[in-house]
Amino acid sequence: MVRGAVIFTDRSPLVEKQLSKGAGDVASSYRKAGPYLDASWQLAGSVALWVLIGFFLDKWLHTAPWLLVVGAVFGMALGFYLFFKSLAAIGKGPKP
Repeated sequence: MVRGAVIFTDRSPLVEKQLSKGAGDVASSYRKAGPYLDASWQLAGSVALWVLIGFFLDKWLHTAPWLLVVGAVFGMALGFYLFFKSLAAIGKGPKP
């Protein structure tokens, strides 16, 4: 045994219940937040992707900044469409 350290091998049922409840609450919270995080990533990812596409097309075709602007607008429109589509699907979840 290590000097000055106490090693607990047996946990009381109350301690086990509290530990498992805390882990379940965190996991449940992440499960509930998952669809909303997915919707927000779709919005941000769509905007970022189309801005990058517009940027590189501008560099390639020497049309700066027009394709960047078109890409940003298209990315925002597509992102908001996907965002609201995801939120509508969340609201239509299975009924108990």
